Amino acid sequence: MKKGFSLLLTLVLVMSMSISVFAEAQSKPNGPWIQPNQTVKLESWASPEDLEKALFQINDRAREGRMELEVVGHSATYEYPIYAVKFGEADTDNPKIFIQTQIHGDEQAGTEASLDLIQQLAMSNHPDIREILDNVTVWFIPMLNPDGAVVFETPQGQSKQRQNLQTWDPEEFGLAEDTPAPWYYRPDSVSREMGFDVNRDFHPALEFDISTDYTAGLTPGRSTAPGFYVTPEARASRAVFEELQPDLFIDHHHRYSNVVSEDDDRLNTLQVIAQVVRQDNVVEHNGVEYRVDDESLALSKQVNSLVYQELQKGNSPFGAVSRYPDVNLPGTALGSYSMNGAAIMLYETRGQQHPGGHTGQKANGQYIKQSYIGLYETLRGFATGDVYEIDPAFYDEEIPYGSPRIGRPNN
Repeated sequence: MKKGFSLLLTLVLVMSMSISVFAEAQSKPNGPWIQPNQTVKLESWASPEDLEKALFQINDRAREGRMELEVVGHSATYEYPIYAVKFGEADTDNPKIFIQTQIHGDEQAGTEASLDLIQQLAMSNHPDIREILDNVTVWFIPMLNPDGAVVFETPQGQSKQRQNLQTWDPEEFGLAEDTPAPWYYRPDSVSREMGFDVNRDFHPALEFDISTDYTAGLTPGRSTAPGFYVTPEARASRAVFEELQPDLFIDHHHRYSNVVSEDDDRLNTLQVIAQVVRQDNVVEHNGVEYRVDDESLALSKQVNSLVYQELQKGNSPFGAVSRYPDVNLPGTALGSYSMNGAAIMLYETRGQQHPGGHTGQKANGQYIKQSYIGLYETLRGFATGDVYEIDPAFYDEEIPYGSPRIGRPNN
């Protein structure tokens, strides 16, 4: 009897401890998470070939005069075309918006959301779409880094990669063969995690030429300093920015899993940011000083606040939105362009597309929808003028800040 009672007591205690452990979830909801033996087929995301096919089909079916499809560069290694999709002219008094996605090859929800939005703008005759097209110019680069988007196999499973697969060759730029690579280069070709982080390859001086401007004083650089336009992908983005001179630049990324803030344990679906360079960070080049100005920063905060507010409406499943941590990165596309007078918005959507990623196909579909809503409502906000009615202070005072990172509970 005593032995049986002891065994029963032990079982009760173990069960109580287990219940206690499982009750203390990291977030609400506590998932969804990729399970240890779950396989996510990355072919469900658009490949460079899929993107090209989709863009050609949309262009063929677009209403006359609406859409222009242009090759603005080629990727570093596989020489995939980098496409720009244009609605409206650069020479206009309408607000001009530049939307860029997949600067990192393993961050794809923005590409899918952009394709959906491009299709609507090209083909729909809905009054809201016509109002956008009449009052806003919007250009897209829906996949800036196609080399990184190519699926490859690893011992852990399928993967895409952040970098662009480019090899550092200083002689290509007329530099001495022993010139060190910029700090954002990874030479590891065994794992395929090689090449440049394109999103550190930007410089506020848009005319920067590595062949003549790359000196010992700039090498190899650091995260709080500008990049050097080493990559053809960054140069393609720069060409579009220079041609359009946008009022707003949107860059779409992915992040790992977070909760909203220290005081809000909802599972974070999106982080946004309106400023990626401190206003006291001044970059000088050839006698010209580049900095973030008050007017564009105010518009940045209005745009980020508009998206936040739209995602809170009704019984939205996308209400767990917060501000991305403060950074100081003039070498990013957002940083460089914000120092050239453009308002900015960063999307950091939950979920990375590699073997250690956290989300499956159903969750990814929800995050694509979230990004589509944000992008669409931004265009609507500019078309109607509603974005200008938002108090920029809302961004600092009302959008939660912090977003502590959490990991998979089954790791």
